[in-house]
Amino acid sequence: MSLHKKSSCGSQSYIKEQVANLTAEQIADFKAAFDTFDTDGSGSIDADELSNIMNSMGREMSRAEIEELIRNVDEDGSGSIYFGEFLEMMVQHMGDTSEEEEIERMFEVFDKDSDKFVSHGELKLVFKKMGEEITDEEVDRIVKLADRDGDGRIGWDDFFAVMMEK
Repeated sequence: MSLHKKSSCGSQSYIKEQVANLTAEQIADFKAAFDTFDTDGSGSIDADELSNIMNSMGREMSRAEIEELIRNVDEDGSGSIYFGEFLEMMVQHMGDTSEEEEIERMFEVFDKDSDKFVSHGELKLVFKKMGEEITDEEVDRIVKLADRDGDGRIGWDDFFAVMMEK
């Protein structure tokens, strides 16, 4: 898989058109994700924050690979990813996989021991790796909201149902 930015004018204008066609709800969802990744509240995602994100997703990447990812979407050459650039990156990525595949990948990030459930500890660990300190009470609330079958854990069906809610 190449990490190089597509340079054709057509593909870039297509991406911008796709961004313009996002719904307000999609933009709000992407903004919430962006704000979570922007752990220092600077309004941009830098190499350290992107490295933390990739590590939390189980992708160990070198500093050079992280910097290349940023260069591929960093239109203004700032060395960071701003929200507009993040939207373009997400639109590009949306075309690569189905919604269910995306949700499955997200579930795998949380399900560290691959037992098809997300435990309290796994949920807390992912938040910590993303630079967010979360209390046990907050974890309990998240699990309670997502746990559709009442077994005290977030299973695949629970996770998928929550992610598909509009």
